[in-house]
Amino acid sequence: MSTVSKETDAIVLECFDHGESDKIVTFFSENHGRITGIAKGANRSKKRFLNKLELFSHITLRYSEKQRSSLVFIAEAELHSSHIQLRRNYERYIAATFIREILLIATTEREEDREIYSLLLWSLQAIDEGRDPLGTTIILLLRLFQRLGYQPALLDCRSCAAPFTSKRSYRFHHMAGGLICDNCARDAAGGAADLSTGTIRILQSAMSEPVERLHRLHFSRQAQNQALTMLHRYGRNIFQREIHSWKAMRGLMQ
Repeated sequence: MSTVSKETDAIVLECFDHGESDKIVTFFSENHGRITGIAKGANRSKKRFLNKLELFSHITLRYSEKQRSSLVFIAEAELHSSHIQLRRNYERYIAATFIREILLIATTEREEDREIYSLLLWSLQAIDEGRDPLGTTIILLLRLFQRLGYQPALLDCRSCAAPFTSKRSYRFHHMAGGLICDNCARDAAGGAADLSTGTIRILQSAMSEPVERLHRLHFSRQAQNQALTMLHRYGRNIFQREIHSWKAMRGLMQ
């Protein structure tokens, strides 16, 4: 059975002990998408893996894989950034953990997506550097849903197709995947979340602005609460999965 050696930059999403000395590690990589591997002797190694496989760390990963094997074999890792503030600060940790869980739910093994990798790296770096963790999480979710083909429709009413205007009020309908105006909301079945005009406008900007300008967006407390509540419900509907770290995220929104 042939063995192929590979190298890629990656973000650590999950790591746990396997036996006395090994670790099972899940990464989201730049070149190969989400991959899971075994690091033999990682708990004993002081050179190859010491402090390099911590949650949220940005590394260069060298590994080998065999055909028909679900796990890759991790040879070594080079640390670029430990993103240590994500583990030291409670609010940053909760936001990063929520992002991590969404990535694990939304992606599948071995599907390359460099745009998602870049988005993940941008969001973790921004939160680690002290930017608003809730606002950054909102942007991450919007751009991730957009990339996956589930872009929230925020430019018109999903029922009557009337363009968005600040003169009307709206709700976000999770089943429809977009805005429902006040006239149509009375007849819409299923749950919907309130969104103010200001919240809708900043969400529109978050989906259209280039990445290098996203740090300029400022979410008010109302916009944070409305947007995160809406995106959580929408994500739960898309993936048909409960997001366990949501309870902790709600605690940050109080």
